[in-house]
Amino acid sequence: MKGKRILSVIWISLFFSAYSSAQSTLVQDISSEISKSQLKNKVRKKGNDFYENIRKQLINMDSLNFISYRDTVFILETFEYETGITHGMIWNKHQSLAYQYFQNKFNFNGPSLFDKTTVGLVEMWNIEKIKSYGEESKLISPSLYFASRAIIKQIEISVDCIAFNEFYLSQ
Repeated sequence: MKGKRILSVIWISLFFSAYSSAQSTLVQDISSEISKSQLKNKVRKKGNDFYENIRKQLINMDSLNFISYRDTVFILETFEYETGITHGMIWNKHQSLAYQYFQNKFNFNGPSLFDKTTVGLVEMWNIEKIKSYGEESKLISPSLYFASRAIIKQIEISVDCIAFNEFYLSQ
């Protein structure tokens, strides 16, 4: 009886370990596809992908374990030159993760830099409206936002990416 329990515990541990590994691989694949798409579509220039390195750290921390094999995931990322803080938000219809990254450390407790309007437009993937708001931005020195959408269907990942100027709409 005791041997069967130990065997059951081993099988359960192996199952969850395999699932966790597969899920981590999925998130890494999404991150890589986003970087490839940004380069291919000239959303960002060649070179070290700072944002992908941050996403890898989040993956290693198991912070993105809410992403699944039948999902649509949205990502907003930006870097504030004045403060040196990178802001990011990753979400699906069930959960979100907002973070600030500064001097190789994460803060998950601060408010998200991204307002509801921006998040909503990205979630609707209304590129024309996002770009028009960014072009009409009255901000003196707007940050450059990177938005990505990954549609996951089992092992197939479809990625779209855009870059736009930060904007503020009065509510």
